[in-house]
Amino acid sequence: MASELNQQRIIDEFLRCFRKMLMEPELSGELVRIAKEHINEPNAYQVIAEAVSSQTTLKIPEEHSDADRLFIKLLMDTVKSDSNLY
Repeated sequence: MASELNQQRIIDEFLRCFRKMLMEPELSGELVRIAKEHINEPNAYQVIAEAVSSQTTLKIPEEHSDADRLFIKLLMDTVKSDSNLY
């Protein structure tokens, strides 16, 4: 039961993020730009999370939830996959 509640919370957080991106189409470009700029730094995950919070309307708290971690990982994986195409 607790696992199901946690999964639902993660899904709800992701949905809020995606709604925000749909309402602010320029946000996805900013997220990709930030990830590309910091992807090769030694502590890229943390730097990207902080930059997203400080440079966009998407706020990631200092203590990252499971959804926050999945979102930053997805963003980093997207940028890595994109760079592998070229």
